[in-house]
Amino acid sequence: MEQEPSFSDLLILVRKYTMRIVGGTVIGVILSVIFMMLFVDRQYKSEAQLLVNQSNASETAIQYNDIQTNVNLVNTYKDIISGNAVLEQVNANLGNVFTVSQLRGAISVEQSANSQAFYISAIMESPTDAQNVVNNVITVFEDTLLDVYGEDVSSIYVMSQASYNPRQVSPNVFRYALIGGMIGFMLIVGIALVQELLDTRIKSVEDLTNMGLIHLTELNELTDTQIRNNRLRVEADNISKRKRV
Repeated sequence: MEQEPSFSDLLILVRKYTMRIVGGTVIGVILSVIFMMLFVDRQYKSEAQLLVNQSNASETAIQYNDIQTNVNLVNTYKDIISGNAVLEQVNANLGNVFTVSQLRGAISVEQSANSQAFYISAIMESPTDAQNVVNNVITVFEDTLLDVYGEDVSSIYVMSQASYNPRQVSPNVFRYALIGGMIGFMLIVGIALVQELLDTRIKSVEDLTNMGLIHLTELNELTDTQIRNNRLRVEADNISKRKRV
């Protein structure tokens, strides 16, 4: 009766194909890193921090309601920044080298929980482009607020200017190497399992027992040397017999 493979059987399989598994893992890592270097665009990030403050708030005492209003205003500002009016003007300022869809996908606006501060960031294929996009977004955003709200607009303070970061934020070499190594490992293990499952040869006495058969004896295969020596002995015996006759 055929038994289900056990954990020890899997360990034996891994030991048997250790070199192939290690080689496949290494090849997977190398190929994934090469793919990343040749086909994946590098991305760079620029970020600026802005603060919302009511222009009519008291300089000596900021009321709780004013703060809550400023916090809620950030959600409106997110929609304005990602709107076509702002992005089309930003694209025009940059010489129309990008599309509005590309800018919308690259720009993000994030706000800390219950905070008047929010961040405008852009991820582009060069650190200079990312910085220019953020600077232009801030400028066009402030002009748009003045056009829409006039003098009643909340004050927007730029707490930190758009950063210039020459270090790429993606792709991540370690992540690609890890994924490639895992793919190579699983591929070789899968091939080894298929080979073992398709191999129906009897390899040990245990295989016969598992199949419900009885082990009677073993027939060993002669080596080439043994066969050659056996033929020489037979020929020598025949010669001696002919001589005696």
